[in-house]
Amino acid sequence: MSGTRRAICVGIDEYEGDDRLDLCVADATEVAEYLGLPQYGFEVDLLINGEATRPNLRRTLISAMQDDLEFFIFYFSGHGIVTDLGAYLVTIDHQPFEEGLSLSDLSLFIERISTNVPHCLTILDCCHSGAGNIGSGLACITPDDIDRGIPARTESRTLLAACRPEQFAVEDSRYGHGLFTYSLLEGLDGDAADHKGDVTVGGLAEFIVTELDSIGAEQIAVTKGDSAGRVVLGSGFPPISREDLPQSERKRILEQGKQFLEDYTSQLQNRAEDWRRDGHRTASKMLAPTLRWFERNRREHRDLYTDPEFSQLYISAFNRAKQLAEIDLGTQLELGTVTRIIGGGGFGTVYEVTGDGEKLAYKVYHPTEYGNAEKRSLFSRGYRAMEQLDHPRVVKVRGYTEAPLGFFMEYVDGPNFMDLPNIIEDPAAILRFLLLTAETIAHAHSRTVIHRDIKPQNILALYDQERETWLPYLCDFDLAWFGQATQVTRDAWGNLSYAAPEQMTNPRSAAAHSAHVDIYAFAQLSYFAITGTDPVPLGRANNTRLLQEKLNAWPVGSAAQRFIDWYVRCSESEPNKRFANFRAAMDELAEIESELRSPDNRKLTVQRTINEIGFALSGFSAAESAVSSGGAFTSASGRTSINLASDKPNIEESARTVDIIATLKLYNIQLEGNMSNERKRALLNSRIDEIVRTFPGVKRKPGTQGTFETFIIIQGVDCDRNGIQHARLVLSHIIEAIER
Repeated sequence: MSGTRRAICVGIDEYEGDDRLDLCVADATEVAEYLGLPQYGFEVDLLINGEATRPNLRRTLISAMQDDLEFFIFYFSGHGIVTDLGAYLVTIDHQPFEEGLSLSDLSLFIERISTNVPHCLTILDCCHSGAGNIGSGLACITPDDIDRGIPARTESRTLLAACRPEQFAVEDSRYGHGLFTYSLLEGLDGDAADHKGDVTVGGLAEFIVTELDSIGAEQIAVTKGDSAGRVVLGSGFPPISREDLPQSERKRILEQGKQFLEDYTSQLQNRAEDWRRDGHRTASKMLAPTLRWFERNRREHRDLYTDPEFSQLYISAFNRAKQLAEIDLGTQLELGTVTRIIGGGGFGTVYEVTGDGEKLAYKVYHPTEYGNAEKRSLFSRGYRAMEQLDHPRVVKVRGYTEAPLGFFMEYVDGPNFMDLPNIIEDPAAILRFLLLTAETIAHAHSRTVIHRDIKPQNILALYDQERETWLPYLCDFDLAWFGQATQVTRDAWGNLSYAAPEQMTNPRSAAAHSAHVDIYAFAQLSYFAITGTDPVPLGRANNTRLLQEKLNAWPVGSAAQRFIDWYVRCSESEPNKRFANFRAAMDELAEIESELRSPDNRKLTVQRTINEIGFALSGFSAAESAVSSGGAFTSASGRTSINLASDKPNIEESARTVDIIATLKLYNIQLEGNMSNERKRALLNSRIDEIVRTFPGVKRKPGTQGTFETFIIIQGVDCDRNGIQHARLVLSHIIEAIER
C-alpha cells in the first residue's frame, strides 16, 4: 500500500458517576491494534480516557490536516449527545455548555483533511443503551444528527455509524466490546475480505450489517457517503468469495472431497504393529494436503460454511486428524519413535521422540479441542512465535505437522520451575536464575513477541555441570502475541495465579497483548521462586505479606525491601503503573541481586571491578577466570564475545574511578532481510549509537576484526557496586541491541 496512512482512535470509559461506560477503551485500543497491522499499515494516534480531552482531539486533528496522506480514519467510542446548540462527541473534560467536540467542528476538520487526502473514513460508535445521559434532559446522539453534522461527499468520504436513529448501540460484556465495534473488528480481522483478499470500505460496511444480524443484535449499522470506486482499506488476507457457488462447481468440489477421504481410508493399515511401524507416518503425510484442501475451499467459498454436505465431509476429515492425535508408544513418526509421554497442558500432550541419536519433544494438539478454531489458531501461532526466536535458551522448534496438529521441538532433560524452589536455596542464586529467565523474555520482546503465559510450568531447567548453575529454558508460546499476528486473542486460557488482570477482564484489548502482561507474570513467577507457592490471583496485599515473611531470612534488609517494592510495582493492576518496559523491570532486579551479593559499597581493586562487571554480564562464575586471565567470555546468550579492560596500568590496585574498555564481537549477525554484511554492520552501529547517546561519558569506536567488532569506552566508572551496575546497565543494553 503506497502513501502514508493515519488514524485517530478515541475511547472513553471514565465518565463520572452513572455516565461511566465499560468497553469503549477496549473498543478503541483494539481498533488501533488492527489498523496498525501490516495488512492495514496505519500510523495510529490512540487517545483514551484522560488523554481524550477536547484540546487533544483538536490538536491531533490539526496535525492530520498538515500531513500529506493517502488515507485518514477517525474512530470514536464514547458518549454522544444532542443539545440545543448541536450534536457533540463527549470528551473526558466535558462541562456544561462545553460538552466536547461538536460534529460541526469535526466536519470542518474532515473537510480540510480531505483536501489533501483521497480517502477519509469516519467511524462513530457513540450511542449506548443503559448508560444514561450526560446531564439532565440531554438526548443521545443519533446517526441523523451525525449526518447533518458531517455531510457525506462523493470523493470517498464515508461515515459508518453504529445504529439507526430510533435505536441505541449496545455494549455487551460477552463480546468484550460494543456490538458494532465487535462486528467491525471481525471484519478487520479478515472476515470482510473479498475474492482478492482485500478489505474494502464498502465490503466492511456490508459485513458489519450482516454480522450484527447474525449475532442477533437489534441495532442496524448505517453507512453514509459514496466511494470513488473500490476503496481498499487493507490487503493480504485469505480471499473469500461472497458470490453463490454455481451448482456444477459445488458438485465438483463435493465429489473431489469424497474421493480424497476414500483414497485416505483405503490406505489405512489395520494391524497395530503395522500402524505403529509405518502406518501412522504414511497416514499423516496423506491427510495433511487433504486438510489444507478443505480449509482452502471453506475459506474461499463463504457459502460452503453452511452447506450441510460439505460440512459433513469437513468434519469427517478433521475426525481423521483427531484419530492421528491419539499416539501409542512405539509409533514411528517422521523424526523418530515415540518412547514416552512427558506431560501435557491446556493445549496439548508432549511426547518424547527418539531418532538419529537425539531426543526431541513432540507436542500434539488435544484431539478433544479440534472443534475450537481459535484455540487451534493459537496453537499454530505459538509455533510461529517460537520460530522467530533464536536465543540459545528459548526452546527451539524443529518442524510443524498438520495431521495431527503438532510440532517437534528441542528436548530439555530437566525439571520445570515448579521443582526449583526446593533445589535452589541461596537467595542470590534464585535471583540469578530469575535474571537468566528474564533475559530470554527480553529477547522475545526484542523480536516483538509477547509470551503472555509465563508461569513455572513453562520454564524448564537444565543443570550446567561446568558452570555449576541451573539454566532456564523458556517454552510454551501457545498464548504468544507478536507483531505479525493478524488476530488478537478473545480468550485468556492463562493460569489465573500468573495472568495479568487485563488478560482476564478484556483479553482482546491491546493492553492484554502488551509487554506489561509479561512484567506482571514475571513478578508472580519471582514470588513463586521466593515462597515456593502460587500467588493468590489478584491478591497483591496477601502475596506481599507472605513475601515479607520469606524475605526476613535474607541477609541484606535493604535488598529485601527493594524486592518488595519491585514486586508491588510489577503487580499493579493498571498496566501503565508498572515498569515502562520489561528491560526496565529486569534492570531493577539486577540492581537488587547485586546489592544482595555485595551489600556494602566499599572501594574495589580495578581487577575486582572488571571481574564483577563480567559476572553481571555473563551470569556465570566462569566469567571471573576468563576476565582475570585476560581472555574473552560470552554474554549470557552465548552469541556475543566480550573482552573487558581498563585504562589503569596496575589492575591489582584500588582506584577511585576507571575507564572500562569493552570489546564486543559477533561472528554471526542474525538480522532479517537480504542485506550485505556492510549494511548489517551499519545497522548494528546505528543501534549502538542510539543507546550511547542516552549515557553520558560513553563512546563507541569501530573495530575491524571478525564479522562485527566494536569498542565501547565507559569513562569514569566508580570502582564500587554502583559503578559496576552502571557499566552492566550500559553494556547489557548494547548487547541486547546487537543480539535482537
